[in-house]
Order: sequence, then structure tokens, then C-alpha cells
Amino acid sequence: MATINFRVKSNSNPSPIYLRFKDKKIFDIETKTGLIINPIFWDIPKQKIRNVIDVPNRNEINEKLTLLPIHLINMYNQSYSSGEVISKNWVDKVIGDFFNRPKLTEEGVIDETKIYFTSYAQDWLDNKAKKFKVSANKYMDDTTIAHYQQVLNNFKDFEGKNKVKLTDLSNDFLDRFSIYLSDVKSYAEKTTKRKIGRIKFFCQRAESENISINKNYKERIFVKEEELEYKQPYLNEAEINKIFKFDFSHDKLMENVRDNFIIGLWTGLRVSDFLTRLDVSNIDDGFINIKTMKTKTKVTIPIHSQVAEILKKRNGNLPSKISEQKFNDKIKIIAQLCDIDEEMIGGVVKVDKKTKIKRKVIGTYKKWELVTSHICRRSFATNLFGKVPNKTLLDVCGWANEEMLFNYNKQTKMESALVLKKHWEANS
Repeated sequence: MATINFRVKSNSNPSPIYLRFKDKKIFDIETKTGLIINPIFWDIPKQKIRNVIDVPNRNEINEKLTLLPIHLINMYNQSYSSGEVISKNWVDKVIGDFFNRPKLTEEGVIDETKIYFTSYAQDWLDNKAKKFKVSANKYMDDTTIAHYQQVLNNFKDFEGKNKVKLTDLSNDFLDRFSIYLSDVKSYAEKTTKRKIGRIKFFCQRAESENISINKNYKERIFVKEEELEYKQPYLNEAEINKIFKFDFSHDKLMENVRDNFIIGLWTGLRVSDFLTRLDVSNIDDGFINIKTMKTKTKVTIPIHSQVAEILKKRNGNLPSKISEQKFNDKIKIIAQLCDIDEEMIGGVVKVDKKTKIKRKVIGTYKKWELVTSHICRRSFATNLFGKVPNKTLLDVCGWANEEMLFNYNKQTKMESALVLKKHWEANS
């Protein structure tokens, strides 16, 4: 029968408290618990600290001495039944885990990647991110890694010199970090939610490696809502027609940008695809067939009449490729020239004069000020939403589920109400 006893072997002050784990002639192991005590305060018969005020944390230590044998027996049964060798090293490890002591590397130094959140996360990004599968045949790419590095840098700024332990990363702590992102860093609500999600991703990775971590990180974090609610802008068909019909024959550069703009608006492709990768070899018998760069999804898109006119005008060729930055700058000018100046609430990226950091500033702007390359894919989805089956849009745009489609639909409630009104009128 296994027995567990505690004792103090020395009269020196302080002296270590030893644990002896014995099972008849099978094993007899004695090792230090890591706890120390003045021997005059040790109760030998009861194997605990005497009830004296000289040891203010006596109750806490005595509770640990009560729970440690229970934990040791549980782990012993688990290990013995699986054929593990019970040795002094095994007992030391069980005691170390019980007291949640820092893990040591092979060199005998503290392994901070098993203790501190930022140490673990940075090590994961540096050594494991590129080997992490995000789908069957795809690993985490450099752009995604950069996004995770950015939120980790935010976290490092937030924690300052006092590094946060993985075991201290509670729901309350993440809530304070969320407020920091919203109030101090001035991130938009969606951006803050995305960053909190990335912090939780690191927590999930640590947990999957059986590293001790505060399980409260799984609880929901309520991100501060923006004071002004707004939907990202899209161009309706009337506005797209104005852009298509505008005479840029006097300015070949702007005509080239406009033609690329129209292709983006009527294909629903990401800017990384229609502006840099789309080639005439992707066009066949009235359809565009292309494998998207971001998701590696093959999509087939019918050629819209306006895109067909552009190809005809250019003798079957596509407009010249330009940089995304130049494209973003010029399409704002195009939208302004086409009087797309409805005032609406939105966000414009501006550089803070003091910190020199780019931040999205929410306010009331003319629509042309809010135009960026992403308005192409957003407009494509919104203009067709409700007019063709959702599955059609999912297949053409290469989305995996309807939730992604709904995120791109930017119809206002009034626009949705007008669609219903027209439906009733057509069927009355």
C-alpha cells in the first residue's frame, strides 16, 4: 500500500519540507517539495505548520500539503496503469506541475515560452507559423503572419515591462486589452474584434500543446461599439453606369484606370486578381476562368456587357496593369468627376500628426472620398444580392459559406425595403 508523508529533516532555519512516497518494496522516493519552513513551527505528528501567527500564510501552505498527496495519487494511478516508470524525476515533475512551477530548458534555464504569453506567441510566429496549415494544401502565408505580428506588438505595448503569464490571461484581462485597442489605439470595432480573435488563436495553440493557460480566455469579450454606425459604401448600378459612360478619351491614363475599375466592379474579383493577375488567357468563350490568389479557388465568371465593350475597344486586350496604390488614388478622382458625392457616414484612413500612425477616422464624408479598390467586390455582391440565388454568388465569388456573402452585402434597410416593395408591386 502506497503512503505519502511530509517531514523536516534539519534544524536549520529555514529548512526544506520533504515528501516521501513509498509503496512497500516497489519504490521508496523522497524529494523536496520546494517549500521551506522554520523547524520550530513544524508539527511533526500532524505533518503540517503549527497554527502560529509567525507564519502568516500557514493556512495556504497547509492546504497545499493536504491537496498534494491527492494529486500525487491520482497521477500515480494514471501513469502506473499506462506503464510509466515511477522514479524521483517522475515525482519531481508531478510536484512541479502541482505548484505550477516554471519549466526549464535542457540547459536548466527557465523556458519563458511556457510561462509568458508574448514569449510563447513570438516563438510560435517565428518557428511554427509557416508550418501551420490553414487548409488541406495551404500554410499560413507571410501576409497573415504579419497581421498576427501586429496584434502581438499591440499586446506588448499594452503589457509594458510587466509580462503577462499565460495563466493570468483571463477574460477580465482581455476585456481591458479590448478597451485599450478601442480607446487608446482608436481601432474600429471590427478591427478590435479581429485582433481579440487573433489573441485567442495564440491561446488555442498553447492549449493544444498542453501548456498551462487560463481557460477563461474562451469566454466572450464584448468590444466597445462605435458611436456612429455605418455601412461600408458600394456603387449602385446607376453610379457604375456614370463611370462607364464618362468620356476619358482625352486622358489615356484615367481611361485605363476607369476600364480596370469597371472590370473589377463587374467581375467581383479581388484587386489582387483583376488588377495584377487577370490575363486574356483567362478569357474563353464569354467567361473568365481564374484561380484566385488569396484562397486558391477556381472561379468562373460570365463577362458583363460593359467588360465586353472594353475588350472590344481594346481589340481583345485588357487595360494595362498599374499599382494598387495608384489605382486607389485615381478611382477616387474618377468617382469625384462622376459626381458620386452623396454624403454618408464612413471611415477614412488618416495619419495622426503627433504619432504618425495611420488610423481610420469615422465621420461624414462624400461618397467619392470613401472609394477604395475593395468597393469593386463589395458592389458586385450587393448589386446582385437577392437577384440571383445565393449559391450563384458563392460560386462566382469563391466564398465558402453564406456568412461571407452576407458580410459583403451593404444594402441599407431602406434599400432592402424598396426591393420588397418592387416585388409586391410586380406580383400584385
